[in-house]
Formats: sequence, C-alpha cells, structure tokens
Amino acid sequence: MMQKSGRVAVVTGATSGIGKALALALAKRGDLVVGLGRNPDRLAQLQSALGADHHVLSLDVASEIDMIRLADHLAQIGRVDLLIACAVLGRAGGENTLPLRARDLPLADWQAMLDVNLHGVFLANHAVLPLMRAAQDGNIVNIGSAITPQGQKGQALAVGYSATKFALTAYGHALADEMAAEGISVRTILPGTADTPLIAGTALGASFGGSMTPESFATALLGLLDLGQDVLVPDPHILPSPRRRG
Repeated sequence: MMQKSGRVAVVTGATSGIGKALALALAKRGDLVVGLGRNPDRLAQLQSALGADHHVLSLDVASEIDMIRLADHLAQIGRVDLLIACAVLGRAGGENTLPLRARDLPLADWQAMLDVNLHGVFLANHAVLPLMRAAQDGNIVNIGSAITPQGQKGQALAVGYSATKFALTAYGHALADEMAAEGISVRTILPGTADTPLIAGTALGASFGGSMTPESFATALLGLLDLGQDVLVPDPHILPSPRRRG
C-alpha cells in the first residue's frame, strides 16, 4: 500500500481547488494519499487522477461519525504522517450563490460555515492525532486565510468566512503549543486568493490584485514542509503576485 516515500498524507477538501492540487502534488512526490470529499463525481475524478493505489473517501469533515470512520481507516493503514485540512465553505448554499451581508445572513448559513471551516478542522485533527501521538511524530497543516493583503481583517460580504478563519488561527496556535512536546508540528497557513470556486463571484480577491493557481500554492506549501519540523515559520502568508491579473 505504501508509495515510494513511505509517508501517508491525508487531505480534506481534496476534490477541488487547493485541496486537489495538494493531493496530486503529494502523490507525485511518492506519498500514499488519503483524499476526502463529498461530491461523487469529483471523488471519481480524483480517484482517476491519483490512481488506484491511493485512497479516496466519501466523508464529511463536519460529521463526527465520518471523522471516526477516517480514524478507523487510518488505523488499518497503520500510520499517518501528514494532515492538510483544506475543506472550506466560503458561503452556504453552494458555489454559485451570491455572498450575503451580515444583516441578511441566515443562522443556518452561519452554522454551516462554522461546521465545515472550524468544527471540521477540529474533527479532522482529532482523527489523525492518535496515530501521530503513538509515533511521537507528525505534521498537521490547517489551511486558514490571509483574507486581505494586510493580514487577517474582516472582509465585507464574508462575515462567516472571516470569523471562522480568525478562530481557526487561534485554534492552531493553541494546538501547536499542546502538541510540540509530543513531536507533532501544527501549522496554520494563510493563503491569499487562488483560482478556485471558493472566491468566484465574491469580493475576496479584489484587494490582492490577482490570484495564484492552486498548483503554485501547492508547490509553495510543500516547500515549507520540506524545511523540516525544526524550522518555525509562524503563520506564513502565501500571497499571489499583484502583477498577475485574474
């Protein structure tokens, strides 16, 4: 079951955007990829792109039962070296719905973003921790958001997204402090806008002056991971070059 590197890498939100680019890049470098998603067609496309040796699972990060299933699946493999938590909901109701002002945002939409963007990261982290703690080694990467070129500031028409990404950063800091003594690295990565369905039709990308490809982001992130666990780069921002116009 192991690929050339002998590493096992879990990617949530692996069926599109940044998550898919990372899953493919990890497979290319020789890792055994466990990719998670919910859309059946996209899951099939990911399996075809990765190849039969990799594991593509229909699991919802916001479901405690599904994340227990992930933990059980990893226990059968016997190890997990890396988790990249990419699953995100920028707006409830689907990718093609218009973003809403805070005053018009239904509680159900707010709750949906909390469930995926915050609770989903918490549950995915919990799923990999037992094996990582047993090995006294592991990397957890939670994908946050720069939100603006000047850092994490609330963005109009993205109140739920902004709030969950702020909270995710604080969560990552706390978990990193707890896990360091056990040999587990926890990083929060803050990307700017990438060419993904998440930002289509929103104001999230306007202030960056452009966007980067998911593949460029994947290359940058894996380069950071290659620095090793003895190198600390706190809350790194990976931003698009403003010279590249979307």
